Amino acid sequence: MTTHATGGAAARTTDRGAALVSVTGLHVAYRSGGADVPVVRDVTLDVLPGRTLALVGESGSGKSTVAATLLGHLRHGSRITAGTVRVDGQDVFALPPRELRRLRGGTVAMVAQNAGHALTPSMRVGRQIAEALRDEDAARHSVADLLEQVRLPRPAEIARRYPHELSGGQQQRVAIAMAIAARPRVLVLDEPTTGLDVVTQRGVLDLIGALRDELGLAAVLVSHDLGVVAHMADQVTVLRAGRVVESAPTRRLFGEPAEPYTRRLLAAVPRLADDGLALVGEDGTREIRPRAVLPDDAPEAVAVRDVTIDYGAARAVHGVSFRVRRGEIVALVGESGSGKSTLAWSLAGLRAPSGGTMTAAGGQGEGGPGDGGHGDGRHGDGDLTAPSRKRPRDLRRTIQLVFQNADTSLNPRRSVGDAVRRPLRVFGTATSRADAAVRARRLIADVHLPPEFADRLPAQLSGGQRQRIGIARALAGEPDVLIADEITTALDVSVQAEVLRLLDDLRRERRLACLFISHDLAVVRGIADRVLVLRHGVVVEEGPTDAVFTAPAHPYTRRLMAAALEPDPEAERVEVPQEEWQDAASGDDVWTEITSRHRIRRWRPAGA
Repeated sequence: MTTHATGGAAARTTDRGAALVSVTGLHVAYRSGGADVPVVRDVTLDVLPGRTLALVGESGSGKSTVAATLLGHLRHGSRITAGTVRVDGQDVFALPPRELRRLRGGTVAMVAQNAGHALTPSMRVGRQIAEALRDEDAARHSVADLLEQVRLPRPAEIARRYPHELSGGQQQRVAIAMAIAARPRVLVLDEPTTGLDVVTQRGVLDLIGALRDELGLAAVLVSHDLGVVAHMADQVTVLRAGRVVESAPTRRLFGEPAEPYTRRLLAAVPRLADDGLALVGEDGTREIRPRAVLPDDAPEAVAVRDVTIDYGAARAVHGVSFRVRRGEIVALVGESGSGKSTLAWSLAGLRAPSGGTMTAAGGQGEGGPGDGGHGDGRHGDGDLTAPSRKRPRDLRRTIQLVFQNADTSLNPRRSVGDAVRRPLRVFGTATSRADAAVRARRLIADVHLPPEFADRLPAQLSGGQRQRIGIARALAGEPDVLIADEITTALDVSVQAEVLRLLDDLRRERRLACLFISHDLAVVRGIADRVLVLRHGVVVEEGPTDAVFTAPAHPYTRRLMAAALEPDPEAERVEVPQEEWQDAASGDDVWTEITSRHRIRRWRPAGA
């Protein structure tokens, strides 16, 4: 373990008084088979008022367990075997139940990862915030004041809404309002921006930073996003298998990591300048893998033309056109609500479009080793505007979807081998049960997992392993097109790198076309060949990845790029531009050609 003295890590200065959070020699274990299994081992840390400590590490490193102890929470069956946890001078695990509830309600508060799950769906948000106020606080702070403090517009109107009537960013701001309602001294932030688009994420993080400084809070941040850590934290503690590997001021740790594990963790983080996926060596050196070269005559796998998709009276997608060729990865980016996932679900047959055409092109090119043998014209050109249940079987298997959350997309009571075998039988790929079992194990091996994992339940696999099973299940249909909808959002950086490399291998070996959806622009830069930028269901910019990232030409794209956070605390803090503009597309005059392959939707400055 490597530690460095605190100080000089952040641009701001604070009064270095007594630590609000002090964890000393903490050991946590759970009972299994009559023995203690350690999950946290000898962790020591302090957090001062007005400062933020980040806990980082791979899944299973113990970071969330350590953070939860600040509220007196332990998972069922776990216990502290040694050490102490003190918050504002109080020994958390020595408090009687009444005092522990007072601590959770007043001294320390948590902002959870998924505000949509943390909020009660049947209760208006104003009432939920009011319940978080203590009596003495209610006299000083109204619900509207709190909503205004978290920078929500029209607070009185927001207070009357239910959670489902708010966007993801608005829900997260309501959760922050509830957390600060009782004026806590310590804020625990458990992946507070996971799943948020870059613009919303930047706004939430800037809000948390402002509230921390304004209220003098001590904050403990749990995150696998090292760009967020670089932006927010003063001190970083790196955990691995429950132990502290390294702890240092943020700038020192990012600039001069002392431990090989920390160097590998930092090297695995994708960056906006990467012209391909990063391959990380054991010593933490990184090498960029060049993108696969796509032949000029690569056959088209799917074509979308002038597609519109409606939800009742609301139009979610309006006039979108694009095509994806075999072996090509096309990325859809944009804020939440831009229509990215709606397009993906429609292609997969889960939502019928209101207009336009979607076509799968088959029987083009020659099948080769590892490409699924799709050069035999097995389905010809196919109409994808019909719902999945009405598509012919051979057409239905042409497009397969890998879901964002493998935890909820796999049946917890059935083995992962069964999850892969089922589509083999449904699509007739396997000739018998025995053949399905053999093919399932082969597919599991194809996604770089041991074939014997077929007998395991989802709960017995890590998050990254479950996501690989999700990919294997999608491959069971021998698709031409794979839709990857936010498949790395909840993964730590090293596992994310492995899953992205697997996806890149598969598109090279099987000539898969891939529609890739992500909020993480650095991931998109590394893996995608082309990018479509969507806003309110309309494409505003499209072109080769390098062109769009190095010279974004539409003001909305420039805003997205400026909001992205790089894993470098020394990087100049770029203010997100607030260019005032308006759409200028009309009739057939829609596009401004930047180059032959790069174009933007016509726009003009507001008021022009």
